[in-house]
Amino acid sequence: MNGAIRSEIRKVFTTRLWWGMALGMAALAALISMGFAALVSTDFGDGGDQPGGNQGNPFARMTVGTAQLIYNAGLVQQMTTLFPLALGTLLITSEYRHKTISATFLSTPNRWVVMVSKAIAVSVTGVLYAVVHAAASVGGGAAILIGVKGEPTLLDQGEVWKSLGIGVIAFVVWMLFGFGIGMLIRNQIAAVLIGVGVAFVAQIALNVIFTVQEWYSAMKWLPGNLTANMLITSDPVEGQQVDPATQSQYFEFWWQSALVLLVYAAVLAVSGAFLTTRRDVT
Repeated sequence: MNGAIRSEIRKVFTTRLWWGMALGMAALAALISMGFAALVSTDFGDGGDQPGGNQGNPFARMTVGTAQLIYNAGLVQQMTTLFPLALGTLLITSEYRHKTISATFLSTPNRWVVMVSKAIAVSVTGVLYAVVHAAASVGGGAAILIGVKGEPTLLDQGEVWKSLGIGVIAFVVWMLFGFGIGMLIRNQIAAVLIGVGVAFVAQIALNVIFTVQEWYSAMKWLPGNLTANMLITSDPVEGQQVDPATQSQYFEFWWQSALVLLVYAAVLAVSGAFLTTRRDVT
């Protein structure tokens, strides 16, 4: 098993794909974080100087929740989650595209060992991506907060670092999502397009439909909303009255969202692995 794991990890880190996508993700994370940081203390015309004004604006003043939103902006907006999703898909489908999967199974005849090793390698990559994402988003957001807005970064707050740590779970899960999709749909182009389409387009469409139909409690089961619920562990506007319909869109505790996401990823990965162990390869 150890040899298979080392082999799968080498397959990831001896190519340009992982660091190329990591650089693109880091650049996007920094830009989104900087954009969100630029909104802090901005008056959107809702009576920010009046008592109770701007209560619906999470950027009215710098709070722990606002810091969590800024430093995880790419994940909350479901933009940077597409990178681990796509990479997880590419890592498995490239084996089929380049016909190396046969050699992999011949060198390690037990296919379940191969699948578990690949899942571990994908998870390790997800952890690394989480670190890169956090460094880029914190660097970009903090630079704007200090240099432009003159606001505290709140990086001395434990809840902020807790949110960044939870981001590791999010990246591992989204990597495993892509890994599962890649095993279910072996065609590389189709797998990436379907994975990104479901994760991004379908997520937006379902949020709109659920909102129109007022099925607010159903929204909390969508992967993108679960990810956001995990990361924002503090109310951005302290003391704000939360609408019951809005509250029903989220689980009460972040770990509940994490657990549901992990179950999604496990079902997808195990289903894909089961089919892979049954299919013939050429």
